[in-house]
Amino acid sequence: MNSKLSDGRPPELLKSLANRLARSAMSPDQQELTGMLRLTGLLGRYTHPSRLRDNTMAAGEYANAERVGIWERQGQNGTSHFVRSLAAIDEWYFWANVQRIEGKNSKLRVVLIGESVARGSLLDPEFNPALALSMILEARIGKDQVEVIDLARTNLGLSVRDLALSALALEPDAVIIFSGNNWHCPVCPEEWKAGIHEALCQGGLAGLKNAGSEWLRRKVRTIARDVSSAYRARGIPLVWIVPEFNLADWRIPPTNAPHLPEGANREWISLLDRAGEALAGGQLQLAAELAREAVDLDHGTSVAAWQILAECSLRQNDFATARLYLESARDAVQWYDGWSISPGTTSLSQEILREEAARHGDLIVDSPRLFADYLGGELPGRQLYLDYCHLTVEGIRITMAAAASCVLRAIKGVDLSWQDLVPAVVGPTPEVDGEAAFLAAIHNAHWWQPSALVHHYCLKAVRAWRHLAQVMHSFLEVQTRRAPILMCAAAAKIAESGSSLLRQYVLHYNRQQLDRILLDGIVAALKTVGINAQETLDRLRREEHSFTSGEVNLLDDYYCASSVSLQEVIGVVMRREETRFSQDSQDSQYYKAYWRESRFMFVGERGYPAQMHFSCRLPHLGEGVVRVGVNGRCEAQLLCGRDWTTWDISIPGERVVDGLNEVTVNWPMPEFPGAQAFETIFADMTDQLFPEFLCLFGEIESFRVSRSPLPAGAMDGNAAESASGTQRTPPPALRRRSGVSLPSPQ
Repeated sequence: MNSKLSDGRPPELLKSLANRLARSAMSPDQQELTGMLRLTGLLGRYTHPSRLRDNTMAAGEYANAERVGIWERQGQNGTSHFVRSLAAIDEWYFWANVQRIEGKNSKLRVVLIGESVARGSLLDPEFNPALALSMILEARIGKDQVEVIDLARTNLGLSVRDLALSALALEPDAVIIFSGNNWHCPVCPEEWKAGIHEALCQGGLAGLKNAGSEWLRRKVRTIARDVSSAYRARGIPLVWIVPEFNLADWRIPPTNAPHLPEGANREWISLLDRAGEALAGGQLQLAAELAREAVDLDHGTSVAAWQILAECSLRQNDFATARLYLESARDAVQWYDGWSISPGTTSLSQEILREEAARHGDLIVDSPRLFADYLGGELPGRQLYLDYCHLTVEGIRITMAAAASCVLRAIKGVDLSWQDLVPAVVGPTPEVDGEAAFLAAIHNAHWWQPSALVHHYCLKAVRAWRHLAQVMHSFLEVQTRRAPILMCAAAAKIAESGSSLLRQYVLHYNRQQLDRILLDGIVAALKTVGINAQETLDRLRREEHSFTSGEVNLLDDYYCASSVSLQEVIGVVMRREETRFSQDSQDSQYYKAYWRESRFMFVGERGYPAQMHFSCRLPHLGEGVVRVGVNGRCEAQLLCGRDWTTWDISIPGERVVDGLNEVTVNWPMPEFPGAQAFETIFADMTDQLFPEFLCLFGEIESFRVSRSPLPAGAMDGNAAESASGTQRTPPPALRRRSGVSLPSPQ
């Protein structure tokens, strides 16, 4: 072997990898061996099939770029313009609905670049940051003297560098970049692979987080430096907008701590339980002490303990300390694509943007500080945000006023505060504001936010625009019917409302699911305007989903997606990713439980006995008792182990209620694998698979509810005694290690 690898890494760095490669060669697991060979480069560079081609150009070449986003150059130099490319038609809906960008003329040209926040998600196209910016600049410079080019793209990530540099071809007079919520470390960057194993072995998930954060730090710094240098060389003012996060309202669903060395997860769970009990009992000091111990144990890699600390501070009106804890909770998972639940910025990205803007003399709109001043030190919440990071009308007005202030100062030498500029922004109609609130209710509910927040947006929607009551009533039916959305008559009524916002988000982006919290919020909001929708909802659920009409699969995404406990969210996300991106995985048939309790819902009718067909196993425990309950009462205690066991559990009719029935599955504490799990995580990451950071408490292969063949009233006593079970092995195709192929970052 050469004394130095071709990429300059000394061979010592790969000693542990070489040892694993040798062991793998002696084992029957050829999949792992293939992953090791890929990692060393012996099988060539790995390219995920969904990864886009790398079109990176040198910074100096971008002024003559033939393409900017989805727009390609046409015409000769001096008279050229850009039109939407038919080759990029699949991407059109990510961008502004603009067919043609004319060549530069005498107007002042300001280009806005960014992601979905800059796109104005949930308000666009009726209102967005580009429109607000244009209003302000036209009011100060003249309606026919300025143009704003909207280059914001939904899902724009680290490729913002290439977009910003290609925008030089548009000959801008100033550029505003509003990005950073999608800046995460991808599953396994090529240049990071060599250090993954060492990071995991030496520091567990905390070590991996540090290594990934360092990778991200370098990437963000490179983006900022390359873009700043290119614009500074041409004398074009550049404004960076540092994004903020909805700290007051948005709660990242807490999960169990990731795999901790030496089985420390059991101690961590005990600390978290005691901290939660102390918090519920108003013992804030004790709760904080226990939560700090949990943070020390997981090294800040789980949001749960951070959020308890934040809640302790909030109850004492200590907003400054609560901010630090909530930022730490956000940063615990936002650094990595395979660990984060929702988009959002990080403290790391915010600090680098501040540093680089200061170093290069760029202008900056520091949203965290801007909003803190505006709110008098309180945490940013629903007043400024519709969800985790997308802005309300008020948030857009303030942010764009601050950005316009920078542009006017740089180009015109006019020094005006953002407060002076805000009045120029004419907000959208109450109809648009109400629709955005309704869409926010849907979005928040589908991202597992608390019922109080979802109900807030439902109520805000009907108060802003009374006509929305009919749309929301139709939405109840759309979500409850078995027919696909576009085949529901109620969907046609929503389409007839004439709103492009509703058509886009409700009919195309929405997913049908049981939606207990959301539909309850809609029913409550409609009641305030004199519409009793509860009876309609109950009837539709009974007609469409009652087990008395046919067998119900509780593992269907419709039933389990919105009824899981917060601890189970990561499992739902992993199943969705598997369904979307994996081409050959068979494990999508498994429900994976990452916490002690799993929750499901079925629609029943009182007096009708039910029979549950339940197949489960305990992958990390030789034997344990699984408890299955219905509506708060234990119905069966099942002795299970590592082999699949199938049970038929009978539920007497008197224990079934009309409407929604809640089923709980309580899992025994597993034998936590500790550091042994790091090898599996490493193999997953090098194979571009979704890593299993959390310990599995149990797996469910089948969970169905049907009408019992016994007549109503035929069963008495504890149904646990009537549960019968058989052991079996899964089909051969299902005996593979869990893994989910992920797309490359956009």
